[in-house]
Amino acid sequence: MFGQPTISDLYRQILEKTENEILSEKDRFILETYTEDLVEHFTSKYNLTPITVDESRGQEAEYRKRMQSVPARQRDEMYRYLGDKDFEYESIRVSIPLIHNPDINVFLKFGPSTWSPSWSIDEYNLTPDSVSFEFDIRGYQFDYKKDPNKIPAMIEQGKKQILEWFGWVNSDIAKESPNLRAQINNFINQRKTKLQQDKTFIAELNTKVNIPVKIKDDETAKKILLNPVPLVRKVAPRPTLSPEYVLDNQMVLDIIAFIDNQGRQFEKTPGDYSDSDETKLRNILLVNLNSIFRGKATGETFSNRGKTDIYLNIDEGNILVCECKIWAGQALYHSTINQLIGYLTWRNNFGVMITFVKKKNLTKILEEIPAITTSHPNYVNGFRKINDTHFVSHNHLAQDTHKNVELHHLLYNLYLEE
Repeated sequence: MFGQPTISDLYRQILEKTENEILSEKDRFILETYTEDLVEHFTSKYNLTPITVDESRGQEAEYRKRMQSVPARQRDEMYRYLGDKDFEYESIRVSIPLIHNPDINVFLKFGPSTWSPSWSIDEYNLTPDSVSFEFDIRGYQFDYKKDPNKIPAMIEQGKKQILEWFGWVNSDIAKESPNLRAQINNFINQRKTKLQQDKTFIAELNTKVNIPVKIKDDETAKKILLNPVPLVRKVAPRPTLSPEYVLDNQMVLDIIAFIDNQGRQFEKTPGDYSDSDETKLRNILLVNLNSIFRGKATGETFSNRGKTDIYLNIDEGNILVCECKIWAGQALYHSTINQLIGYLTWRNNFGVMITFVKKKNLTKILEEIPAITTSHPNYVNGFRKINDTHFVSHNHLAQDTHKNVELHHLLYNLYLEE
């Protein structure tokens, strides 16, 4: 539409915002994370979803009637002296189902670069799950029902226009997304070059002055990065048996402290993550965890094997397992505990549940957590509150009621006021 900001304008805003975010990140996060992981991290936050018709659900057409007042000035001249009058109107409402698209409102604000002067998207009702349009077929001084071809043609015209608009939107996304990715990739590489130059400058400066000059960085990250204790401790193998590995309790707490720090960063800008599901939030955590722990001990890294899980992997097996979920009540919370416990083996001692709350009244939900956690069938004992949003429980494995594991429950507030 003429004068409306376009999807291309939106991508320019996204690039500017992303560049500012990159400039605000800690030096180590940028320098010690693979460029492709950083690109994925930043682009995934702002991915736009192309509009797709849901072919699995049928399109619908609904016949409607209503009474509508026709003002005197719009009536035939000979009847105007009689004033306004109500007439029966008949209409057809057509509804086309969509695969859920959280970006529909964005597309209504930032339209495609192509548009038609003969019709407007404002004539359609768009929601994340459907698009509909309605037109009159009979009313004051007109009756299209008398023409057997008129109404089908109007339905097809309405469908053609909206599908054409979808094509314009999707075409802009297909063009702009790769450009954004390439621009972010270039900016990250430039940022890495600049940060490396900063390190060289500081190193050279230290050779010329008597006071050591240090680059300030995040304390949580520094504690873990500079911790000389290996992330995973190797236990001496018994004869003929493979080596066993255990995770030091303090390192578990350090990992959880780092996750907690990231979760609190989410809470500061919930609008940035309001449309992010568990998978997107997990991917952000993965990138940040790997930027801190990559290369320590035997080269273990965090990865995922399912939709929402996080594993601390070594060649011999999984040492720590985390599960990410959006809060949806007690039933899902119990199911997530089952899922997490199901991932753990007899030699695992810890698990982490990360729950993002996008609903109102977080305080009420936190008050319910003790009862929900202790009512789980696998709960044993040891429930305690570490802080307002961090709890610990001891649960037994499904396959071994005498083997207890320590579960850490972390909850974060991502509710966004509408």
